[in-house]
Amino acid sequence: MTPGGSDLALTAPPELVWPAVVAPEDAIRTVARRLHPGVDLAARLYHHPFLGMMFLCGAPVRRFRSRTGAGQVLAAVVVDLVGGRAYLSDPWNDEDFTTRAAALGVAGPAATTRGAAPVRGPAPRLREAEAVAAGRSLLPGVLARRRRLDPVGPAELAAPLIYFGKPNWWVTGRDGDRSIEVVVDALSGRHYVASA
Repeated sequence: MTPGGSDLALTAPPELVWPAVVAPEDAIRTVARRLHPGVDLAARLYHHPFLGMMFLCGAPVRRFRSRTGAGQVLAAVVVDLVGGRAYLSDPWNDEDFTTRAAALGVAGPAATTRGAAPVRGPAPRLREAEAVAAGRSLLPGVLARRRRLDPVGPAELAAPLIYFGKPNWWVTGRDGDRSIEVVVDALSGRHYVASA
């Protein structure tokens, strides 16, 4: 639940997204260098659903990025709403996001090459309460390691939850008889083979 008590609608594609850093041409080059020369590839943008949350953890602060009041740590966490994994993140603000429509517009024709329909991101599998529990469960171990095993106090939500999409390029093509499907992270450029 958000601090105000309302449940977010996690069924529609997220309207807020992080903008893509990796250009579609770079995503195609990443995949093409592992294939035979001349393979025709296309890249389409989609957004993977995440839930972002800020926790305020009560404990003495010695070493951490963000400080709040005396003895408290602000921890930013993002949770993959498909796989359920939680990650510690840098804190964000409203300027870090754009709308999904604007992101697809910036991606231009590469977002839907060759007249293909846009790729719809995967549907969230976690509910809000499960995502918050995953985020909260990440904190004791991570913060204790970063703070030299100091005790970590209770973690309370410090800001409204944010439902957003992380950009990925879905790179597809054919190499002879093989179908190529690779996901390229549009933030880091790392790639994951779906089928090849």
